[in-house]
Amino acid sequence: MNPRVISASRRTDIPAFYTPWFLNRLRAGFCFYPNPRFPQQFHRVSLLPPDVLGLVFWTRHAAPLLPHLDELDRAGFPYYFQYTVTGYPRTIERHTPPTDTAVQTFAELSRRVGAARVIWRYDPLLLCREVTPAWQHDNFRRLADALAPFTQRVVVSVVDPYVRTQRRLGRTADGVQYALEAYTDLISLIVAEAQARNLCVHACAESALSIAGITPSRCVDAELLYALRGATPPARVRLHRQREGCLCHASVDIGVNDSCGFGCRYCYATNHPEQALATIRRHDPAWNCLTQDVVLDPRGEGDKAAATMNRPADG
Repeated sequence: MNPRVISASRRTDIPAFYTPWFLNRLRAGFCFYPNPRFPQQFHRVSLLPPDVLGLVFWTRHAAPLLPHLDELDRAGFPYYFQYTVTGYPRTIERHTPPTDTAVQTFAELSRRVGAARVIWRYDPLLLCREVTPAWQHDNFRRLADALAPFTQRVVVSVVDPYVRTQRRLGRTADGVQYALEAYTDLISLIVAEAQARNLCVHACAESALSIAGITPSRCVDAELLYALRGATPPARVRLHRQREGCLCHASVDIGVNDSCGFGCRYCYATNHPEQALATIRRHDPAWNCLTQDVVLDPRGEGDKAAATMNRPADG
């Protein structure tokens, strides 16, 4: 079996909320994760070092994981971070770390692992009555001044008009713009500000975007993980193709929807913020799946299996 890229995780913030669980699963050598479309179906994935090409962390707050990076290094796991710092108003990002804290932790992580392994995500770009182009320009410039010494690139994308995103943003953000054309001038300004600070700008899954100085992003990058291993990648690495314009390499995401506590209004992976907070409160780091303990039905076959859940009652 070819080694897999483990994504941890697009669906939740594992470093921020579930570091003890993640470390327990690495030590155990496996974990389960639910099929997001069929949540009663579970998949088992090996986390043994020979079976893992590398780890991609998606986070807004890496501080809980920082003291344990030596353990990852000793185990031989290559890894890098997709690190989101946006600084939006609390009406939009209810529980994210204060901007000063986010910048400080970002810098500490970069000093520990190197600027090439901490990728800044200014994502998603959002325009509404409260967040104007002028506000965005000024906000990006201040963040870029603080973060540019600690990273080499910044990833941007425009907020997606998912039904749940529109419903949640509509409660607090008047006049949200979803058309790509509304963001062209802003992105051009961002590119200019980034280039002035020696930052490369990458666009995440924006195939229709054509602006000089911006490159399509590969957020899950197996070639980077091979390079961190000091190895040569194969001639062809399988793409994920999870949505139009996505250039990510294939990966296994071990997260679970509705389990992130930051409560961002635009999040596509959290439909029920109160359920997410309840999940965090009842979470047990000893579980073999992030939100429950899975016991395989003996009739299950391979990595896909019917399962029963062994967990305490809610409440």
